Amino acid sequence: MLRAPDLVGCALDDRYELLAVLGEGAFGRVYSGRDRRLERPVAVKVIKPWWAEDSEWVERFQREAQLLARVDDPGIVQIYDFGHAEEGPYYVAELVDGESLAERLQRGPLPAAESRVVAEKLARALGSAHSRGIVHCDVKPANVLLAADGRVKVGDFGVARLAGGTSGGVSVTVAGTPRYMSPEQARGRPTTAATDVYSAGIVLYEMLTGEPPFTSGSAVELGLRHLQDAPPALPAHVPPALAAVVMRALAKDPAERYADGAALAAALAGADPSAVSSRAAPAGARSPSTDVGSQAGAATAVIGTPETDRAPSIDAVAARVPRAAPTRVLARDALPASRVRSANRRENHRTPGRRRVAMLAAALTVALGALLVLLLTGAGAKVTVPDLRGLPAAGVQARATRTHVHPVFSRRYSDAAVGIATAQTPTPGARVSAGSTVEVVLSAGPPPVPVPDVVGLASASAEGLLANAGLRYRVTLVAAPGSNASAVLGQSPTAAATAPSGSTVALTVAEPPRWRVLTTFSGVDDGQSAPFEIRGSRWRVSYSMSYTGTCLLLVTCLGPSAQARDLRRGSSFGGFELNEGSSQTHAFDAGPGLYRVEVSGGEDSAQWAMTVEDYY
Repeated sequence: MLRAPDLVGCALDDRYELLAVLGEGAFGRVYSGRDRRLERPVAVKVIKPWWAEDSEWVERFQREAQLLARVDDPGIVQIYDFGHAEEGPYYVAELVDGESLAERLQRGPLPAAESRVVAEKLARALGSAHSRGIVHCDVKPANVLLAADGRVKVGDFGVARLAGGTSGGVSVTVAGTPRYMSPEQARGRPTTAATDVYSAGIVLYEMLTGEPPFTSGSAVELGLRHLQDAPPALPAHVPPALAAVVMRALAKDPAERYADGAALAAALAGADPSAVSSRAAPAGARSPSTDVGSQAGAATAVIGTPETDRAPSIDAVAARVPRAAPTRVLARDALPASRVRSANRRENHRTPGRRRVAMLAAALTVALGALLVLLLTGAGAKVTVPDLRGLPAAGVQARATRTHVHPVFSRRYSDAAVGIATAQTPTPGARVSAGSTVEVVLSAGPPPVPVPDVVGLASASAEGLLANAGLRYRVTLVAAPGSNASAVLGQSPTAAATAPSGSTVALTVAEPPRWRVLTTFSGVDDGQSAPFEIRGSRWRVSYSMSYTGTCLLLVTCLGPSAQARDLRRGSSFGGFELNEGSSQTHAFDAGPGLYRVEVSGGEDSAQWAMTVEDYY
């Protein structure tokens, strides 16, 4: 199994110091770290080396990170930076002080009121992403972080988008986690914001009950249950209004669910008993509908509606709600018409001056920007081409970025390890313009070789031929009645195919014959066994027999006998007397076929047991 190197103690780009491993997934490993420049704690995810070898994959991941960095919401783990270090591509994110919802659920379900609050905050964060066209596609407790100060944050957006392998559009389809995937994900259909609503409903269900609605079976079986089965009923202590929200979020048809996270959050807010009582407040009480923040319309829905006093507030969201501007508009509307016209004349008089100031500011901004570009890159500035040979693709990208050149990759067979740079154009030390392209050849490994035909050969001969061809082999022994022991019965890849030099050819080899137990049976006096099938050339019956009482004759006992029958031919071909004792054996050379051994009782009562063994 491939393992990524442990980078604890490293400092990526001499800035991000990696302190401890926080977790590991399919695409990367997450470290707690420290930003030396800004002196703040951070979380750093470093992509695993075998993913970093694909430059197109890395570029797509960078685009996803840039997109997600623009989603500025207090309920979403923020991405601070993205870089290419020699250790591999990485991104730097906010470090959340707390625990994941998955860790919290290990201690049992949450109270209904707390579950509703956590789910509402989760839904608001998802709604903020949905408003920008981003679908998470892997909402689960492990990706929901509970901060120590009561905030709820959603993480791992970038990897979910990257895992889907899409970059052109905004929405994305990924496999998801089987216990939390939506029916449309199980079908392989396109995903929408309603996909996240379903997964958030599963998470809320688990918070209320302690486990998801469907837990047993393979990934395929879980997918079918999401497609076909209704979730078990929620416990009686769950308020009906909250249970109704859960059931709608878990509708099989996306059109029957809440449209997005914002709609789910609104429904969860309405399921709060304190919200119901506030709506029923007497006349004169302030109604939420008259709150200035509610006048923000769609813009407020994007960043998330502030929490009311019934739940912990998110200060970062509440601070965004503009309250002064609507007040000025209301005051302006209350002015007499004459004063409004006078005010309009004053504003029109000031308009040309304001426009000149705005145009001057814009021109100054453009000039400063152009000056900054010239200072950073220089007009026609020259740079020295670095030596990129011997580096993996991620190291090439990192070194090229630092020296202001752009690598373009191609692959060619060579004796170097796969993914290592073996040649470049221009050569190291050449002077080129900043931003120039450097063509880098990555090793595709040794060229493929023809696979020899070894079926029918003795395994020792086959192994020699494969070794001479530069191939390895893996042998699996199988029972093969009628075949020569150690003969090669099959191979993969097959003959006439080609395979990379040094790759492994799987061989199926006939193992030497041995005795194998087919069946056992026992009885007292008369009895018979079930039919059994012989595959090898000979078989045997091992038995034990003892008398259960006193024999009729003083000198000898008249015990049971056994008879072998060929069931396909309907004939009897051999028999033997059972003698008192254990571990006695009678062998047959009858060859393959369907047989039965029948026991006939003697004059004296006896107890016996038999084991039938086949030799192949």
